[in-house]
Amino acid sequence: MIKLLDVQGVTGVPIRVVIIPVKEASPNFPHVKREDEDLIEFYDRRYQHTPDGQFITRYFTSTLLETQAGIPVGGLDLYGGESAWKIDGRTMKTVRDWIMYHQYVKP
Repeated sequence: MIKLLDVQGVTGVPIRVVIIPVKEASPNFPHVKREDEDLIEFYDRRYQHTPDGQFITRYFTSTLLETQAGIPVGGLDLYGGESAWKIDGRTMKTVRDWIMYHQYVKP
């Protein structure tokens, strides 16, 4: 089941995070589907290009959950060309915790 989380970027931009589970298609990009790993999509909610907002980027779950010496990496710059599309370390911790919950606790 696809999961949604709304957070704020560093400049207050509303950002939606979407978990696309293995073998399910993205609700906004039906051709995007993985057989081996969940995908995480990010959207800018200010612009309604799709029901979730303007698509920013997509990551493999394993990329976002990578650690350095057992500690998750800090914030995330979703797109270098747009200063509004950055998520700070505290908010990314919330996003990572949410992803991990849905990875290991399948309600």
